[in-house]
Amino acid sequence: MRFPGNRLSKHYFPVTPKPARAPDGDDHVGHGWYIVGLDEVIVDVEVHGPAELARELGLSPGESIQLSPPQYAALVQGLEAHHLKPSYVAGGTVANTLNNYTHLSGEAAVLLGAIQSSIRPGEPAFAYVAQTAKAVDLGHLVPIDGPTGTAITFISPDGDRSFGVAPGVAGDYPAAAVPAEVVQKASVALTCLYSLANPARPIFDAALRVMALAKAADVPVAFGLGTANLVRAKRDLVWEVLAKYATIAAMNALEAEALTGERDVLLAAQKILDVVDLVIITEGPRGLTMAGYTDDSVKRQTADEVRSKSIPEYNRWEFSRLLRRRDCAQPAKVYSHAHPYMGGPQHLKSTSGAGDAALAALLHDIAANSYHRKQLPDSEKHQAPLRFLTYSSLSRNTQYGNRVAYEVLRLNSPRLEGPVGHDEE
Repeated sequence: MRFPGNRLSKHYFPVTPKPARAPDGDDHVGHGWYIVGLDEVIVDVEVHGPAELARELGLSPGESIQLSPPQYAALVQGLEAHHLKPSYVAGGTVANTLNNYTHLSGEAAVLLGAIQSSIRPGEPAFAYVAQTAKAVDLGHLVPIDGPTGTAITFISPDGDRSFGVAPGVAGDYPAAAVPAEVVQKASVALTCLYSLANPARPIFDAALRVMALAKAADVPVAFGLGTANLVRAKRDLVWEVLAKYATIAAMNALEAEALTGERDVLLAAQKILDVVDLVIITEGPRGLTMAGYTDDSVKRQTADEVRSKSIPEYNRWEFSRLLRRRDCAQPAKVYSHAHPYMGGPQHLKSTSGAGDAALAALLHDIAANSYHRKQLPDSEKHQAPLRFLTYSSLSRNTQYGNRVAYEVLRLNSPRLEGPVGHDEE
């Protein structure tokens, strides 16, 4: 386990050197530093061409539409007829997070989902497997006859984007395929609203089973909100899932507003903390906000400037480590905000993947806490009666999430390509 974030050497805890790759078989199930996630296996297909061609191919400029198998086949034929060669990029919000986690931690992650049974070079499924980090265990994917899910992004010269989503077999992962032991021994279990978009698809029940198994085994559950439009359409379901299962809620500012009705991010986080233990909200060019719980007995005041916004002195206790609300004798809500790392990248083509990167950093810190508790149970970091959720303070986690998100934005890629180095690198 790599230490989360950049620290002085005196703060490092003992680690076991090893390369970032998945162990053979299910060896990683023997300990609890891996994370597991259920996702729609989706490949992003990027195409560049004139806006009028997007309409000709059946897409709606600036909008996202669902493509039936015949519509998708016709679109692919249209691309070939115009000699437009698409580029395939492994996608999926949960899979992105798992991939990033393995680079940050040096530990394994396990992906659950459905993929086409026959994979050939040059096809989207081949690109998905080839572009996924070695440390992400794909051994629990269920092979199903049919095409792998694809999300076509058609980009016109003016930067306008049109989207066409062909789910393929992505939603066909059955609840019976969920490996209970893998979920129960993980550091964190992760899924998102995309898996719950359609109750008629098998993946809907599978997502509920993953979260139920994790909660019963006292494994923290992280839940991502997908897109603002989907949150508005499924608002009651989102609140139900967060209240029943989730430890961590992850979203961007638009999704937070769609869920709570609050445009102010701090007030939105305050509402969401009524049902979960930890909230992470990415705000694009405004940075990142996190909120959670600590106990009054261990609150630590910030050494930075105390600031007031919609919540007076909201960051006063941001140097506190976080606990689940149930583990607090006197729970207190605490908040932290960080502006974009180094002001953000100089050239920003897309914010895709920033939220997944920030969440991966947070999950790394939570897994590192489990690792450290196992390795050094007598450490002052783990003294009873309090059982901390994170290893680092809320402020440090906010900074770490911001730093990792910057790296993804700088690369113009939805996934990290390797460990995040020191600032001077």
